[in-house]
Amino acid sequence: MGNVAVEVGVKALAGLLDEFARGNIVDPKLEREGLDRHAKELSDRWDQKFRGFPEKYFPFTSFRGEYYRGKRDEHLKKIITGLVTRHDDAHKTIVNPACVFGRHTRDLASRLKAFRVIGTDIDPNWNRLYERVRGGRNPENFQFIRDNIFDPQLDVRPTAVVFFGACGSVSDGIIDYAIDSHSAYLMCRTCCHDNIGGNTEITKRFTYLNLFFRFKNWGISRMRGKEKYAGFYFSDRYSRAHYPRSEAARGVSNSDEFLEVSRNSVESDICRAIIDLDRYLRLVEKGYNVWYRGELFVAEKTVEGVGGTCCAGRT
Repeated sequence: MGNVAVEVGVKALAGLLDEFARGNIVDPKLEREGLDRHAKELSDRWDQKFRGFPEKYFPFTSFRGEYYRGKRDEHLKKIITGLVTRHDDAHKTIVNPACVFGRHTRDLASRLKAFRVIGTDIDPNWNRLYERVRGGRNPENFQFIRDNIFDPQLDVRPTAVVFFGACGSVSDGIIDYAIDSHSAYLMCRTCCHDNIGGNTEITKRFTYLNLFFRFKNWGISRMRGKEKYAGFYFSDRYSRAHYPRSEAARGVSNSDEFLEVSRNSVESDICRAIIDLDRYLRLVEKGYNVWYRGELFVAEKTVEGVGGTCCAGRT
């Protein structure tokens, strides 16, 4: 399955990179046609495995899509609950890095009472605030631990690593944590693809969404280089030179192209999919069986890994 999955992923990635090179992005019609043309096999595979993807809330690259991302989170939580409860694992531990408020972590803990559910984040203040709002009430199996996902110190063997949006390279840090900790599952929703490789610049367009992301990136850029924010968003381990992340993707693209893709990802589902397909390929190369659709990942550990080379290329 691994080599076939690599071939499918590289073919989809190469096709979407060609769409990007031709400028077939931002326009909703061209975006839909490009994704249907190149990523339909992956989307169909998701639908065959997991029913109920909230398709009518497409596209994601809109305020409407951002607002309704909770629909995708709920879809993902149902998948998480179903898979881990059927998995025979003595550890029974779920880790949610970059949990921020810990709202999703607590929700999973309430649903999965037989599991220890740990939320981690480099900044504990948001979790403390949410805990005060809740009046100090937490599920008994919930725990918050302060941790830097770029240098994780958590000493557990997770049954599953999960997250519900992690900005840019934080997503890649969590993916690597799942791989390095030999987690049986990684189940997640990525976000803020414009922030991979420490990038805080985006292609300027005159839309409200573009303005919102430019303001967000202005705030993040002010943290760069300040000691009190070390480990927030940026890491030398995830600089632009480290993208693409997968061996297979490096056969069809390079760091400069990925940076340009990231800068256009605010208004382009194709650009977001390009970055996510690199993540898909990295997980396959590390021995995971991976399902991917629209920023959502389900990866199940199967073998030690497969080669990343493939005959598929760009035209």
